[in-house]
Amino acid sequence: MQVSRSLEYAVRSLVCLASSRRPMDLGAIAEKERIPRAYLAKIMRTLVRGGLVSSTQGRTGGYRLRKPAGRIRLLEIYMLTEGPSKLLPCIGDGGSCSASASCSQKPVWIKVEQAVNEAFRNVTLKEMLPKKTNGGKGAGKRFEDPLSQERG
Repeated sequence: MQVSRSLEYAVRSLVCLASSRRPMDLGAIAEKERIPRAYLAKIMRTLVRGGLVSSTQGRTGGYRLRKPAGRIRLLEIYMLTEGPSKLLPCIGDGGSCSASASCSQKPVWIKVEQAVNEAFRNVTLKEMLPKKTNGGKGAGKRFEDPLSQERG
């Protein structure tokens, strides 16, 4: 199983925003995360439409998280960038396979898909934030999410 480039870039840009105390413009995120600007613009539009990120124009504008990193689940990001999880075409809709009616593998693949979805549901963006390192002080502690104090 491989994570798509869109999901990877979405997660990296969200971690970047969660690590910043101020809104960030597209260019700053693209440069810091080494993501092609045009590709990032498309991803950010998706994240804004999906309600994970807000966008403000103007001199002090930019992108910022709409809720604390601890309340953003990897499954939400996955659903926005990839759509509903579907390991095989036959899972969910019952079609697309001539052996569907007598397939002994389908129940196993359904379990695998459910396990993957559960794993994604149990991971929050906060868990992906970089750990603090200030010359040994705070080593092992996670980055303090600025939104966690604002919106609890």
